[in-house]
Amino acid sequence: MMFRLFELFRGYFRINMVRFLAYRVETVIWLVGMILPPVVFLSVWQSAAQQAGRSLAGFSRGDIATYFIAVMLVNHVTQAWAVFLWESYVREGYLSYVILRPNPVMFQDFAENVAFKVATLPVMLLTAVGLAATFAPTLHWKPWAVVAFIPALLLAFALRFTVDWITATWAALNMTKVDAVNVLFFFILLMTSGQMAPLPLLPRGIQMVANALPFRWMLDFPVRLLMGRVGTEEALIGFAAQAGWLVAMTGIGFVAWRSGMRKFTAVGL
Repeated sequence: MMFRLFELFRGYFRINMVRFLAYRVETVIWLVGMILPPVVFLSVWQSAAQQAGRSLAGFSRGDIATYFIAVMLVNHVTQAWAVFLWESYVREGYLSYVILRPNPVMFQDFAENVAFKVATLPVMLLTAVGLAATFAPTLHWKPWAVVAFIPALLLAFALRFTVDWITATWAALNMTKVDAVNVLFFFILLMTSGQMAPLPLLPRGIQMVANALPFRWMLDFPVRLLMGRVGTEEALIGFAAQAGWLVAMTGIGFVAWRSGMRKFTAVGL
């Protein structure tokens, strides 16, 4: 069973690698869209720190540079985009073909996701080096935190992919148009995950909302862990939150998928 799943993944992975390398303009557009926001936020918050003449909530100009460079890389690894795809899957009839295949529907989305990241990772790393040379980040490494960052990053990717996929499938299978759901989803993600700013720089109310949602564990937690700004107790809480949310969202996703399939009707075949 595992060997068969691996072969399926390898097949989908190779197909998508060829696609991303063949359609280079599309790939570059996606990359630019992922690189520009953290660079803009980095510049804005560094200017704010300079105007204040001191650090902001414990973040110096160098810390801010480190944070947003790390955000760019972590966001690249954990990024998911099923919410962009699933409306067309249902509306154009593509899902009707996919559910007849002898493999989980999620599988090809997962392989596409991984292929894109493998194809574009060298560009992201070169961009990070260029930003480091430009904005002079401050590094405070803790060896244990760097080691702990690896499982935190993997859990963050699993959690983000699961939440994104559940949102996409639930909306697409239960609603005719899901643009409003997509906008709301990404707005909440932007505000509470740490993409727009380190959470300590945001108002207390937003921090409280972020603590009650899964998004901060997808980005803010692994980034601050890599920076050495998380203690051992907070790290354990973070891992527990990631694992707990992942288990909960997997269960919700299973229920949502079965419910959506009962309502799904193939048209035009």
